[in-house]
Amino acid sequence: MKRAALYIRVSTMEQAKEGYSIPAQTDKLKAFAKAKDMAVTKVYTDPGFSGAKMERPALQEMISDIQNKKIDVVLVYKLDRLSRSQKNTLYLIEDVFLKNNVDFISMQESFDTSTPFGRATIGMLSVFAQLERDTITERMHMGRTERAKQGYYHGSGIVPLGYDYVDGELIINDYEAQIIQEIYDLYVNQGKGQQYITKRMVAKYPDKVKTLTIVKYALTNPLYIGKISWDGKVYDGHHTPIIDKSMYDKAQEIIARKAQKGGEQHGNQLGLLLGITYCGKCGAKVFRYVSGGKKYRYNYYMCRSVKKMLPSLVKDWNCKQPSLRQEVVEKKVIDSLKSLDFKKIERELKQVENKTKSKISTINNQISKKHNEKQKILDLYQYGTFDVTMLNERMKKIDNEINALTANISNLEGTKSESLINKLETLKTFNWETETTENKILIIKEFVERIELYDDEVIIKYKF
Repeated sequence: MKRAALYIRVSTMEQAKEGYSIPAQTDKLKAFAKAKDMAVTKVYTDPGFSGAKMERPALQEMISDIQNKKIDVVLVYKLDRLSRSQKNTLYLIEDVFLKNNVDFISMQESFDTSTPFGRATIGMLSVFAQLERDTITERMHMGRTERAKQGYYHGSGIVPLGYDYVDGELIINDYEAQIIQEIYDLYVNQGKGQQYITKRMVAKYPDKVKTLTIVKYALTNPLYIGKISWDGKVYDGHHTPIIDKSMYDKAQEIIARKAQKGGEQHGNQLGLLLGITYCGKCGAKVFRYVSGGKKYRYNYYMCRSVKKMLPSLVKDWNCKQPSLRQEVVEKKVIDSLKSLDFKKIERELKQVENKTKSKISTINNQISKKHNEKQKILDLYQYGTFDVTMLNERMKKIDNEINALTANISNLEGTKSESLINKLETLKTFNWETETTENKILIIKEFVERIELYDDEVIIKYKF
């Protein structure tokens, strides 16, 4: 006899409707299960929850029980009881139910995944879900294009150095704007190279400038003269410029002149993966290596141990890792980012985020209790129960406990789940064909922790 789980959901408005109440759904589903010779092992109920969201307590509990092999079939009264989103419905059926050998039956629609017709219906749902995703992506891109035309920054989750993003607009951050101005002064007025400027900025502003990419971005982005660059076009922006146009134009002239002389190879010649890519065999960092003559030049990612240029960076003098073509490695990484299951990642990150918030709430309660303890001890001291020495000892002990608990909260708040969730929207609509090299580097480093090269294989380790 199959173990059946009944899933019942009603929103606040639906609870008053005949046939949608919790008892009504339960009775009908139990009768259906009995007629089909199924044993109802548990009833999962989500009262007052919208079907558009996956964050429902009973639903999450049922998913956990399915993964723990406690259920053979899930019954719902109507398909929209499971979810009102085609994408979520498809995810639950394909990635949760069927993946764990659990059948799904919707009583009203006679939808049964154990039948050929039911499985065919899943394919139809998949087509419509993809259409929904493509439509949303297109609308978001159109919306951002329209914002750019109107002079507003697209607000993709990556706030440019020098500005804060407040209520849909870029507002100058005085501290960061000073960094941008210093970069231009060093480059244009003092004739310093980008490598020199990067080292100086990293030493002076380690919390703001970490790589050459940021310096390059600052020197080439028309955003800093009050423009908005989007989808290969430049529009007049509403934000206040940080750099005047004459200074910006001089910087572009210097960049062009050095590029002609071969003095600074940046722009599209930048390796998208430098700084996070390692040799899988010895663990050394890779660098961008250019081979060939004047007519044909080829870019490679090469292990520093193989090249043996800087002894301090060599991990294994006998490393035999072959060099890999830059465009091949980068294409594999970009293709991997494009094919990510965003809904699944978002759900997993939200689960981590919810657990983190729950832990923080528990710790805050503990801290509150500790403060109450301190007050009680002070009261006892006032009544003469404690002397000063004992009071100080007890207070010090509790303060140490509070500090330890506060440190735990800081560690938990340092997790990037919530930040990554917000940035997933940027990645979903990121246009790899038209975006600048600098933005590609930024988006890759937002999500990729480490890349390892083994022979001709590329191993990507994400931050989630």
